[in-house]
Amino acid sequence: MLKQKSSSKGIQEKVGQMLAFVPLRPNHWTVLALILGVMGAFAISLMQDLAFGLVLFVLGGALDMVDGAVARARKESTKFGGFLDGVSDRLMEALFLFAFMFYPLPEIMIDPKIWLASLVFLGTCMPSFVRSYADHHGVITNKNAKKMGGLFERSERLLIITAGLAAGIVISMDYFVGAIIIAVILSAITVLQRIIYVFQNSAE
Repeated sequence: MLKQKSSSKGIQEKVGQMLAFVPLRPNHWTVLALILGVMGAFAISLMQDLAFGLVLFVLGGALDMVDGAVARARKESTKFGGFLDGVSDRLMEALFLFAFMFYPLPEIMIDPKIWLASLVFLGTCMPSFVRSYADHHGVITNKNAKKMGGLFERSERLLIITAGLAAGIVISMDYFVGAIIIAVILSAITVLQRIIYVFQNSAE
């Protein structure tokens, strides 16, 4: 699991302080990021423009990274803001993957749409679900739930998918589908790791 480095955290905080003077509340930054994600999905699925779609998603991801820093700079951090940010993260990722179901991709072993749907389920949805469901039912303590990690989490997943798409745009979309397949396999391992973690740290 990749850990956020203090230098990266410091940069985010500085950017947050700079953007705190813009007349937008932290939740507005989150919604703006999501709007860019929707535009990126349209660019890929309807316009068939991979490069433009990728740029929009990257910009949306950048805004999504600073909304929390803005909230801290403006002293406007709220539980709802954290909730909205988490939901926006998952929607952004799902929109990105679903957009490619309308884009012609090479078939590797099976229909690429199956790989995409599998990644939405095993990567975008299940890791967070295992954590929140175990915490909700009191199977593990909230403290242990927050410690729950895994081999392949969101930052790693987005990194390999973005790298695969970049290689796909420049060389061949086979690389993008290959990155999706790798992400599906590693996400499945991560879900299994989290289930085992819950079993080993059961509060009962």
